[in-house]
Amino acid sequence: MENFTRRNFIGKAFKLLTGAAVIGMIPNSAEARIDPRKIGELRETPLSQVETKNLSPFDLPRIPKFQTLDELEIASPHLKFVDSMTLRKYTTAIVVHHAGMTRNEDMSLGAIHQIHLNNGWAGVGYHFVVHKNGVIEHARPIERVGAHAYKHNRYTVGICMTGNFDIGVPSYEQSLATEKLVVALCDHYEIVPSYDTIFGHRDLCDTSCPGQNFYLRMPELIQNVGEVLNRG
Repeated sequence: MENFTRRNFIGKAFKLLTGAAVIGMIPNSAEARIDPRKIGELRETPLSQVETKNLSPFDLPRIPKFQTLDELEIASPHLKFVDSMTLRKYTTAIVVHHAGMTRNEDMSLGAIHQIHLNNGWAGVGYHFVVHKNGVIEHARPIERVGAHAYKHNRYTVGICMTGNFDIGVPSYEQSLATEKLVVALCDHYEIVPSYDTIFGHRDLCDTSCPGQNFYLRMPELIQNVGEVLNRG
């Protein structure tokens, strides 16, 4: 009998759902349902037809190999949160963000944490921060409800890439680290990569995040992640 591992399941499911993902199918689950007006129209438009004036084009790197969440090198800084936060009961989607400051520059996790504390939150709202040099850091404890996508925090994990991708692009190292992290999270939570499970922040909320330059590459991100999980 076939050894039906978690990755085998995800790979087979990805094959079945790839066609459905292309048309941006809205999930049946009420927990994951979003306003159809917020579905990224750019995802359904060939990139050659997208207006790219004033954008900085780039290609996402191919992911060389599969790594689990435990196998990835992720730094664990000691952050102080003002309360214990609510446990997240289930995880069915991943949301990608950019920091979106005035310049396309790196910034420390501590700085992001302080900004979110100043907002009156428990602390940094993202679960992971990915830096320009490819370093990944744990932010909010992964098992806790985040504060990164209004009305969608209770079922999602939030990843923030430092920089501003409305005016620039992520580095090669940052892009690759983000892809590896999304692969590992899909494996960890048994998430089948599709347009209904891997979101840019703007798909869920009224924002430009994760920046137009990176948002144009979200279909490529989903495809690359699916291919790695399918390879197993």
